[in-house]
Amino acid sequence: MSQKAQHLEVIRESFLLLAEDFLRKGHSIEDLKNVTKIRRKPSKSIFRHFYSKKLILVILLPLLYSIVVERFGIDFLMQYTQNTRCLVPNNYLVWEFTRPVSNCDFCRGVNSALVLNNLTKEEFQKYAYSSKPIIVKKAASHWVASKVFSLQFFRSLYEQIHGAYESVEEECQFLHFRSNFANLKEVFSMSEQRAMNLPGEEAWYIGWKNCHPQILEIMKKFYEPPHFLPDDAEIPNTNYIFLGYEQGAVMHLDYISRLMWQGQIIGSKTWTVAPTPECEDVCESFSFFVDTGDVILLDTRIWYHGTQVENGQFSLTVTSEYG
Repeated sequence: MSQKAQHLEVIRESFLLLAEDFLRKGHSIEDLKNVTKIRRKPSKSIFRHFYSKKLILVILLPLLYSIVVERFGIDFLMQYTQNTRCLVPNNYLVWEFTRPVSNCDFCRGVNSALVLNNLTKEEFQKYAYSSKPIIVKKAASHWVASKVFSLQFFRSLYEQIHGAYESVEEECQFLHFRSNFANLKEVFSMSEQRAMNLPGEEAWYIGWKNCHPQILEIMKKFYEPPHFLPDDAEIPNTNYIFLGYEQGAVMHLDYISRLMWQGQIIGSKTWTVAPTPECEDVCESFSFFVDTGDVILLDTRIWYHGTQVENGQFSLTVTSEYG
């Protein structure tokens, strides 16, 4: 049995033990089913179901932890977590439950993205640090990256540069989203059929942060930070690449230091944004379309956001921060 299969079997057995313990305490199967049911009035909020599941996870996680430790020992748990990037990916639950309560002024009265035609620094100044989602049309259409960047380009880059893969694992971040890839090397090892999203192949969408100086230097030959950003804006010497098909990023907040900009180099995406749950009674969620060559600017620290790649096409974006 493979290591992955062993881990799945441990998790399956642990949940069975948890269920058995629940029943031994006098509860019925129907009670167990009702634990996962949502008993509340219907709501337009996309977060009701999400937060109910989070509550269940917070209740069950300590119980599951104690059962795994009792059944298999702390040594197994330590070995498993060391072989897994994060027990809870990116400490999301910790971040979510400890983030400050939002001031709803950021989303009050906002029900669409602000769409601007390509503009100068001076023209953009009044929008520069706005909390509203902004699309600047065709601001990245002149980037040479649209003719150069591809899965094959990045595969070649990472395989040729010593320490490139390690830089993602040790210094930066790999984001598998809903795909089954554990790291960037696995992405670049997929079959050509899957890479092209041919019929019968499993769709994929991933992202990663670039930290390696040589990788960054080469990439910057083919794109530039949006020309309209203010001269006083701080832009880190790192970036993210997101690429793939179909469902992109699931709804989430980013835990970063600044506002986000993203250039849509290849393909197009539909973005859905939503206020934080404490603001859902005074603000609303909405969607907007970002086309090839557009640049989107969004404060992803306060707007929940998710993406969908349109029409079965391939999407590739470069992302960084400013502030």
